[in-house]
Amino acid sequence: KGILSTKDAELALKAGAKAIVVSNHGGRISDSIISPVECLEEVSKAVGKDALIIYDGGIRSGADVFKVIALGADLVMIGRPVMIYAVGGGIQGVRQYIDKITNELKKMMVFTGIKSIEEIKEYGKNFLKK
Repeated sequence: KGILSTKDAELALKAGAKAIVVSNHGGRISDSIISPVECLEEVSKAVGKDALIIYDGGIRSGADVFKVIALGADLVMIGRPVMIYAVGGGIQGVRQYIDKITNELKKMMVFTGIKSIEEIKEYGKNFLKK
């Protein structure tokens, strides 16, 4: 966790990591630290198929999930919103939030004509703002 550069990703791989968590330990710490999404694509390219890329940071919608998968994430972590929904609605609240994110991701896929997660990885970047 806390990988924000290709150098750190390569060190993690050399140490035997099978997964890399691209994150910054909480973006609210400093406005001067890059956000994980800014380095995700570069880290993903450096890692290739040698490890899973797990993205953590600021995911609030299905569109966010689409974006980070398009930039190279294999898995997406969602923390704070899930906790908020858990406090407000227990297990049912968490289910509601996961359903919301899932439905938003499905809508993004329909809007872009993409039919699978693999297609998001292959073509999704074409639909992102430059």
